[in-house]
Amino acid sequence: MSTTTATVTFTRDQVEEAVTAGFEMAADESGVSVDNSDFRRTRALFHSILDQADAAGPTAPGEPTYTRDQIQAALNTATDAGPRAADDIDNFAVNATLTLLDNPDAAFGDITEECYGEDADEVAGWLANAR
Repeated sequence: MSTTTATVTFTRDQVEEAVTAGFEMAADESGVSVDNSDFRRTRALFHSILDQADAAGPTAPGEPTYTRDQIQAALNTATDAGPRAADDIDNFAVNATLTLLDNPDAAFGDITEECYGEDADEVAGWLANAR
């Protein structure tokens, strides 16, 4: 009997849905526009990183897929590449995206508890203060 576990992978559509939902949640909870220049830049760089991974060759025949580690590394690289240090809003967007990959139905409170060990009101205050 094998104890090896399969690596979970996500399709580009699943990644896109999680990124969109994660950044929208961060924007909604912080009171900033999801179309602000910081978010647009981060998402553009993130997509560029995924495109580079696609160009390097698919992980399997068919539609490209990505591991959670690949997505996390690409999001962190994209977030850290900006002209200013990542703030609580940027970090929440990354955490929300990763949580939503694993649990597409996660709500703001679920993410704050899982990623920060704090209640939703506390994290909402951090996000409001980061504007």
